[in-house]
Amino acid sequence: MAVLRLRDAVAYILHRMGCTHPFRLSRVLALAELRAMERGLGRLTDARYVAGPGAFYIEGVKEAIEGDECFVKHEGDPATGRKGCIEYRCEPPAGVPAEAKTFLDEAMEEARRLDDMELNRRVVEHPLFKKLAEEQ
Repeated sequence: MAVLRLRDAVAYILHRMGCTHPFRLSRVLALAELRAMERGLGRLTDARYVAGPGAFYIEGVKEAIEGDECFVKHEGDPATGRKGCIEYRCEPPAGVPAEAKTFLDEAMEEARRLDDMELNRRVVEHPLFKKLAEEQ
């Protein structure tokens, strides 16, 4: 499978999901990667996953969106309980192959049914997650 640039994968997810907190964004992307790996297709993106105890982050997301006018960061408001999010305001990225869209769409649909804790657990407890975090 062709490997997507991290920026294009993030843009596709945000275009489809709307303004999304970076935590959920990273879990959706990881879930799509894991589903592709389950089917023996390898990695979807060039993202670098850095694992810690019970959690992870994706290196380069901030750099991929900073200075790109298509991405708008919205700060959270502790007074109202509103979480911050990232919004994508441009046309959908053109370079996302249909096969990659399938995995990304499936991961978004699965994530919609899960709260943050369950979504994180689904990713970090996946049998292939360690391999995903080690492949750089």
